Amino acid sequence: MAYLVGIIILAAPIVLPLYHWEYVTTDGQSVIWAPVTLFLTFVICLPLWMRRIHPNCVPWKALGFQRPRRWWRSWGYAFIAGVIGIVLLYGLQLLLGWGNWQIPVQNTGRFLLEGSLVGVGVGLAEELLFRGWLLYELEQDCTAAIALWINAVIFAIAHFIRPLSAILATWPQFVGLMLLGAALVWARRIPHTANRGQPNITTLGAAAGLHGGLVFAYYQVDVNDLVVATGQVPEWVTGIDGNPLAGLLGLAFLSVICCVTYRASHP
Repeated sequence: MAYLVGIIILAAPIVLPLYHWEYVTTDGQSVIWAPVTLFLTFVICLPLWMRRIHPNCVPWKALGFQRPRRWWRSWGYAFIAGVIGIVLLYGLQLLLGWGNWQIPVQNTGRFLLEGSLVGVGVGLAEELLFRGWLLYELEQDCTAAIALWINAVIFAIAHFIRPLSAILATWPQFVGLMLLGAALVWARRIPHTANRGQPNITTLGAAAGLHGGLVFAYYQVDVNDLVVATGQVPEWVTGIDGNPLAGLLGLAFLSVICCVTYRASHP
């Protein structure tokens, strides 16, 4: 955590005025460049931290960026798997009569483009942070299992910072975020067959692809209101406030993803 604190202190003279300017000019509706600047500072300084503190002469390889062809192939397969997973989740909801399908009437192309950018960007950025750097740090001092669950808990907390009333109302989402975090760690640990005589390797490709595919597909459902709950079952079944991570069906779906990624990471 010392590295994150150092990055925040280093970037504060630029990020804080930028955040204030964005917040004022958009009435708090859109704050993008401040977190982007903070993340870029994190990325630029990361190799220096890895070389000086651990030390590690090949920092990006240790963080999961190696074998570009295999990286992008695993990213593509996982991205498609994430999209299919969301389709199956909402398809089951429609099949059971728990949701109604609504045809999008406008801005479909724009939402597809935005969803692609959000999915790819969030998948790469968050996986570099959580399953790249943070997981690497945890594995230096903890067993693989302990590092996995600490990583999943931190991932869930980072996405669950909100007023206490909202936390109490949507607490099942925290469980869903933990399951998602665990699944992404197992995806990060999926081995790739190396050259003959060399040990298998792991990359960040599958985790980034799976994360990106889930975000992209859910973005399309959310912004287009493609599936609307019918109310035939309680909200805690389909998802509190329409969020599948906070519903029984979504938790079951995430449990299946956990099983698949666990089996893939333990051949």
